[in-house]
Amino acid sequence: MFSLQKYQVDAQETSYFALTNQLREGYISPRLKELCSYYSNRMSYEEVALLVERTSGERLLSDQKIGKIVSAKALEISQDIYKSTRKTLVENDDVLPVNSIVDIYNSQEQEILLFDDGIQVKGQKAERKKEQSQENNSQKPLKKKISAITTDIVILQKATIGFEYIAAPINTKGQDLLSLASVVKAKVIQEYGSTNFPLNLVAITDGARTIRHRLFTIFETAVVVVLDWYHLCKKLRDLMSIIASNKLEKAKHLKFLLSQVWQGNTAIALDYLKHQVQAKNLDKWQELIAYLEKHQHEIINYKRRSQSGKTIGSGRVEKGVDLTVGQRQKNKGMSWSRLGSRALSLLKVVELNGQWQQ
Repeated sequence: MFSLQKYQVDAQETSYFALTNQLREGYISPRLKELCSYYSNRMSYEEVALLVERTSGERLLSDQKIGKIVSAKALEISQDIYKSTRKTLVENDDVLPVNSIVDIYNSQEQEILLFDDGIQVKGQKAERKKEQSQENNSQKPLKKKISAITTDIVILQKATIGFEYIAAPINTKGQDLLSLASVVKAKVIQEYGSTNFPLNLVAITDGARTIRHRLFTIFETAVVVVLDWYHLCKKLRDLMSIIASNKLEKAKHLKFLLSQVWQGNTAIALDYLKHQVQAKNLDKWQELIAYLEKHQHEIINYKRRSQSGKTIGSGRVEKGVDLTVGQRQKNKGMSWSRLGSRALSLLKVVELNGQWQQ
């Protein structure tokens, strides 16, 4: 029913594509490249190859070729990001000032939200052969340790409306062409460079040291950081499962601790941990105490901020990293090259920003 329409010219069978000089051998039209790039974030490369075959009636592209198309497009986008970022930073030497104190509980206080998170996928296995001696030319290859591939995503609130997804550009090895901090700094300048007063920037993060370092690199000063409520709760639950003697003790301790940190009473929570909890695992008990002490200044009164209608969690960026990487790349049995993984995520960032047709 859906077979490719055939024609006969000079007693020779031909097709519409051949008559119009489209899809010649070795030629891939821009539109076909765009189709492959778009659907590669929705299905496997092999499935995209079959989609192209069903659409054209011919097996035009292999899954390997489609992977190369995706990588090439991501490298092209990376060059655009690199040039735009460098131009912005060269033309703007000054660091945009940010307020070190923001009234995060005031519903009338305008804020610029910044979310920062990362996601890992399984890297492909790599093998290297040992140098073979003259006596033995049949040495088995030694397997290298499989390293995870990390993609960091920043989501910045725009000056007009909505949010922008930001990822670092990549080189041919899938490594950062520019640091993510540089790209974020340029984006902040592009969005808020005309502002004549310090920015009320509020970063909502999982508290990772790398994120705090990135924020300091961008703004060259401490910014207001809120420890994401979801990560705080998860940390408490995970560690208390190991610390508590039994389920009843765990439930009792969690009820008290969560009620206190919900209201920002970290000191009370710490005192309770130190004097009221009989730890089954001392190492994890000390780890939880150290965690709360380390993030004490980032643990806010979540109840009060929530009542003012303001964000207390990084759900937006959690969903963002899932959209950019997780949904396509974290399926069972999948493993990736660094270039392949980063290329797909970069294309998804472009799509999520509504820039696909630009």
